[in-house]
Amino acid sequence: MKLKNLFSKNFILPLSDLITGQSIFRCLIFLEKSQYWNRDQIDDYQNRKLRDLAHHAYSNVSFYNELFRDLRLKPDDIQTKDDLVKLPIITKDDLKKTKGKHLAKNIPKNNIIFTSSSGSTGEPFQFYITKFSDSFQLAAAIRAWSWMGYKLGDKYVKVSMNPRTSRIKKFQDIINNSMYLSSTQLTPQSFRIIAEKIKTFDPKVIRCYPVPLYMLAQEIKRMQGKYDGKSLVAINTTGSTLHDDTRAFIEQTFNTRIFDSYSCEGGSNFSQCAESGYYHPSEEYAISEFISDEFTVSDPDNPKRHITTDLHNYASPLIRYDTQDYLVLGPEQLCSCGRHFMNIRKIKGRDSDILITPSGKYLIVENFVAYFEWIPEVDQIQVVQDKINEIIIKLIVNESFTIEVKNKIIEYWKEYIGCDVNVIIEVVDKIKLSPTGKRRTVIRNPKISLNGRP
Repeated sequence: MKLKNLFSKNFILPLSDLITGQSIFRCLIFLEKSQYWNRDQIDDYQNRKLRDLAHHAYSNVSFYNELFRDLRLKPDDIQTKDDLVKLPIITKDDLKKTKGKHLAKNIPKNNIIFTSSSGSTGEPFQFYITKFSDSFQLAAAIRAWSWMGYKLGDKYVKVSMNPRTSRIKKFQDIINNSMYLSSTQLTPQSFRIIAEKIKTFDPKVIRCYPVPLYMLAQEIKRMQGKYDGKSLVAINTTGSTLHDDTRAFIEQTFNTRIFDSYSCEGGSNFSQCAESGYYHPSEEYAISEFISDEFTVSDPDNPKRHITTDLHNYASPLIRYDTQDYLVLGPEQLCSCGRHFMNIRKIKGRDSDILITPSGKYLIVENFVAYFEWIPEVDQIQVVQDKINEIIIKLIVNESFTIEVKNKIIEYWKEYIGCDVNVIIEVVDKIKLSPTGKRRTVIRNPKISLNGRP
C-alpha cells in the first residue's frame, strides 16, 4: 500500500470521523476482519445483534412495543434468525400509516440523521438513521470497493444526477481525492464535457448509474473510439439493471471491468465479487430473508422477494422490512474469494425505462426519484410517456398535498424537461402493478424509439 493510501486510511479518515461525529474508521477495521469469518461466526454475530435489537425496539420504539404486545410476544421470544417468522413483514405503507411511532425515544437528537429513499419503486420514504449505522454502511461500501482494487486515497469520479450543493460534501470530495460530476442534463454535449474531465482527472474508479454510464460510453466511442485513461481499474454501478450487452459495450469502451452494487433502506450493501461475479451482502449489517410469492412462480429465474432486518439502525428500526426488490440466489457454497457470505446471482426488479423529448433530451428513473424523495406530500409516483411531446406524472398524494405543492411540481418539471413537451400532473388513487407484480416507475410507449422518431 502506498504512503498516500496509508495516510488517507490512518489519518484522514479518523480525522474526518472526529469532525463529523461518525465512526467509519472503526467500522472499517472491524469489517476488514469480519469478511473472513466462517459461516458459524456470521450467524452467531447476527443472532446476538438481533437479540439486542429486539430488546431495544420493544423498550424504546412505540411501534414495535405495540406490535409485540398485540402478538403477545416478549423480546426474549426472538433469540435467533429462525424466530423472525414470529413477526409480520413490515411495508412502507405500514410505516407511513403509523408515522410518528418509529423514532426511538432514547437516541440523542445529535446522533440521528434524517434521510430519504425511494429507489426505483417510485415510493418516497423518509426516516431516521443513527450516525453509527450510517458509518457502518459507508465502511461496508469502502470494503466492497477494495474488492474492485480501490484503496482509500485513490482518485475516483462520481457521476451523479444531482448538483453538488453541500459545502461539507464538497470538502469531503477534496479530502477523499474525488471528483464529483453532475449529469442532470442527459445530452451529448454534457457527456462530452464529463468525458474530458474524467480523462484529465485520470481516476482509478468511476461510479455512475447504468443509463448515464452507457450514454457516456457512447459519447467516448464517438469521440475517440476508446477511453485511454491510464489509471482506471474498475467501474462501480448501482440503481437500475445493467444488461449483459450494455455491460459488454461499456467494459470494452473503458477497457475495464464493471462491478455492480445494490442497496436499499435498512439492508446490507450487495456488491459483486471480483472472483466469482456473485453479489455478496455485508451480512454484518443486516439479516436478509428471501421468500417466494405469487408473482415469482412463473419466472424461470426463480427470484425471491428480499426482506431485511437492519441490525444497527436504532433510531428507526426496520425489522422484517419488505424492500419490494427481487433477487436470484446463487449456489450455497463457499465463494472462490474465500468469504462465507451469501452468493446472489442477479438483482431483479430494478429495470427502468428511458424517456426522450423531441429535442433529444433523455430522462431516466433517477431524475424523478431524486426529486420526489424530498416531496413528503407525495406517497408514490409513476411517469408515463405515450407521445413524444407529452409526459404524464401520476401522483398518489397524502392529506398534506395542496394546490401550491402541485403548482410547484408542475413549474419545476416544465422548466427541467423543456418547452417542447407538455407536462401533465395527474393525482390518482391507485397505480397499477405490472402482470408480474412489479411496480414500474417510468414507462415509455415502445412505439417511441430512442432516436425520437415514432
